[in-house]
Amino acid sequence: MRAKSLTGVAAWTAVSTALKLAASLLVMKLLAVSYGPVGVGLAGNLLTFVTVLTTFAGGGIYNGVTKYVAALPEDGRRRVLGTSATVVLGCSLLVGVALLVLADPIGRLLFGRDGFAGPVRALAVVQFGLAYASLYQSILKGRRDATGTALSVIGGSVLGASAYWICGVLGGYTGALIGLGLLPALAVVPSYLVLRRRDRDSLRMLRPSWDTETARRLGKFAIMVAVTAALLPSVHIFLRHLLADAHGLGEAGIWQGMSKISDSYLQLLTAPLSLYLLPSLSRLSHAGEISREVGRALRFVLVAAGVVALGLWLTRDLVIEMLYSGEFTAMRELFAWQLCGDVLKVGAYVFGYFVLARASLRFYVLAEVSQFVLLCTISLILIPAHGAVGATQAYLVTYVVHFTLCCAVFLLWRRKARR
Repeated sequence: MRAKSLTGVAAWTAVSTALKLAASLLVMKLLAVSYGPVGVGLAGNLLTFVTVLTTFAGGGIYNGVTKYVAALPEDGRRRVLGTSATVVLGCSLLVGVALLVLADPIGRLLFGRDGFAGPVRALAVVQFGLAYASLYQSILKGRRDATGTALSVIGGSVLGASAYWICGVLGGYTGALIGLGLLPALAVVPSYLVLRRRDRDSLRMLRPSWDTETARRLGKFAIMVAVTAALLPSVHIFLRHLLADAHGLGEAGIWQGMSKISDSYLQLLTAPLSLYLLPSLSRLSHAGEISREVGRALRFVLVAAGVVALGLWLTRDLVIEMLYSGEFTAMRELFAWQLCGDVLKVGAYVFGYFVLARASLRFYVLAEVSQFVLLCTISLILIPAHGAVGATQAYLVTYVVHFTLCCAVFLLWRRKARR
């Protein structure tokens, strides 16, 4: 029954994630056609800035909101949602004021020239939408409402793409930049409407209040988000420089292209986990039930990832031709290493959600730091010897070790919990 539920969640999230990706690609296509490589290049840092705002808007507490909405009774949920509303409002106000006051220097930092303070000031308002869209969707995830979450993502993608087009027509390049911020932020509208229709009690509980112990618990999740957000881009920058220094920018570009393919299709596999596994594990307390849930999730994601990876490997020449050009044919040698690593990485995500459900900050940070240290260390050996292929070999070796360690630690936890 639960395996069937996970399949249903996967179907809804696959559709919504695919449409979200399609909307993003459509907007990038419109930006490229209208303003060319220079316009896309100028917007690159703004897109990264919007991604960071999306992660941290409202304090980055959303996995905590999902966990406690799923696990706590009504009184507990009231404290969590009231405190969350205060944190989200306070953080959004601080960020908004900072963007308004520092619009000129932030604009110069993002675009390398004057005259772009307008889009930064617009982001001061737009980031409220990012924060509240994430808050409403985290509540829907805590209720394991796959349909509601998917509808809010689909509605947000349609509204965001439409808003980008309107802003571009009315405001030229500046309008297009503002539209890039609206693309994820307008999910706040369908998210609010879906939550209002399905769970008005949770909306009423979002009146700002404060509980210090609840804020401390939610703060753990903000630290987890901050650790990942700091480590992930740092490691990518390190690997890119290592490749470029040893084998030139061409090898770095081949590896970057392979990583983009990997990141895109993995979203389709990891989205159901955040919607199904975190609230499911948060509700369970017995080791036997947790073990069975983790086992079901592992079987599902390993099989699904294996099938998708095999399909990509068989069609790798077509994928390269569709997404890139003839200059990227060397990428075909990377597929086998990268895709095998992806399967094990998705398997390790299951244990990551187990750690999130236990709110174990120590294990989360240890796992994140250890896998990135391992990847950098192995890359120092394999990249100078094998270039971009060496980067994907290091990726595979890292996740063989990381997945094995995750399994071993989980089995030790289960043995200890059953005593």
